Amino acid sequence: MEYLKVSLVSFFLSFLFSLGGLGSAVALIPVLVFLGIPFSVARPAGLFTNFVSTFSATVHNLKEGLIDFKLSVPMLLLAVVFAPLGAYSSTVIPEKVVGIAFTLFLFFAGAMVYLPKRELFNLAGSKTYPLFVGALSGFISGLLGIGGGGLISPLMIVAGYEPKKVVPITAFIVVFSSLSAFLAYLKLGKVNWAITLSAAIPALFAGYAGALITHRYLNSSQVKKLLGIVFIILGIKFLTKFL
Repeated sequence: MEYLKVSLVSFFLSFLFSLGGLGSAVALIPVLVFLGIPFSVARPAGLFTNFVSTFSATVHNLKEGLIDFKLSVPMLLLAVVFAPLGAYSSTVIPEKVVGIAFTLFLFFAGAMVYLPKRELFNLAGSKTYPLFVGALSGFISGLLGIGGGGLISPLMIVAGYEPKKVVPITAFIVVFSSLSAFLAYLKLGKVNWAITLSAAIPALFAGYAGALITHRYLNSSQVKKLLGIVFIILGIKFLTKFL
């Protein structure tokens, strides 16, 4: 029954968030915790779900030639290196601190939905800024189990990078940073395969269905505003667990 609940929740959240073109892990993790899944088990489950859901999108982007490898590969390499460091750090940092950090990220993700994503400063020609973004997103990905896409996209766009270029780059990096962090959790013995697969398999189908419906019938920007409220509500509820 526990696995059925996880599958149903994952399917619903993955479908809902794919309507807005977003990954569901950042919402899936706190909901799994509310269902009684340990935070340490929910994080790798969220990472593997992110890996599965972004892999298919990345295959499509590769076929369409949408990925800027010159920009993305250095970021990807640093994300892959720093993601396990974040995962290992989560075993040293008290869980309460990690939980509060996760809550702050929920509020950040909710705010980013409503704040206009436009250039605030121009670092599009910088060689070091993308490396910083890759390293930071990788570390946060491993620490919180969120994949890092919620950081990459806004940080690149405010620095003057073209949004249409940032979206496929973000998915490309998240695939590998999520997998890297997940493998670190696997080595640490934190992965419950029954819970992880119960979340990941439904997400694969739900994400595809949601993306298809959005493409044909919906305005994803309107859906994102609704999801922003969901992030904030989850943030408030999750904060009460760790205060």
